[in-house]
Amino acid sequence: MQPIIIEDSISIAANSVNDNVIVSNASLRRYLRAPFAAQGKLLAVGSAAGLRISLDYGSKNVVGESDLRVGTDLQEPLDVLSDAWYPNEGDQLVLRCANSTGGALDLRYRIMLTAWDGDLPPDCRVMQRGPISVAAAAVDVQLLDGLRYERAPVDSMMEIFMTASASGLKRQCFVDTESIAPPSAIPPLNRIPQDPFDKNVEGIEVPADKQIELSVSNPTGGAVFVSWKQKLQELVRA
Repeated sequence: MQPIIIEDSISIAANSVNDNVIVSNASLRRYLRAPFAAQGKLLAVGSAAGLRISLDYGSKNVVGESDLRVGTDLQEPLDVLSDAWYPNEGDQLVLRCANSTGGALDLRYRIMLTAWDGDLPPDCRVMQRGPISVAAAAVDVQLLDGLRYERAPVDSMMEIFMTASASGLKRQCFVDTESIAPPSAIPPLNRIPQDPFDKNVEGIEVPADKQIELSVSNPTGGAVFVSWKQKLQELVRA
């Protein structure tokens, strides 16, 4: 069976939210629901900082509210937000985009659905943010505080990707009260993290509903920006 490829570029008005950019293009409405059980892949970039997207299929979120690399072209695999989500036939796709700036910005995205035979595997849930300013002398700033995936919905394996705008930032990671990664340097690469190049923490077991603390400290004399990406690979299909 041939794959389905949905690709578009759409302008998001200033200070507005498009609840599903797929339906904004009449030619793409026929693909609003998955035509077959599939493996999904999502790539996206924004024309400037300020766009934030999320992706759901059916009633399930697989890409939490995420910031994008700034660019006009899609580069695979660098702009892949997630390539391991598995909708059933008939599940509706919802790609939401918010623009928090005072001017219109362009979103370019690609969704690819490849037919899947047999039982669908567990999804990988993803969220990425940045750049986020960490003030001088800040200590243990919790990057996941109040966010969707501060706690894993089901038992999962976690990977973390991180970059900083300059040297000096230290990160540490806890799951519940267990220290997983002691304070360590974040590479000063000044970009949205790239998978797999900017992997910082991997192979972390996260039980369902246990708090994840990803904190950064800035011992330097000036503000430093940090960007991060979190991947939660479910161990069971939810």
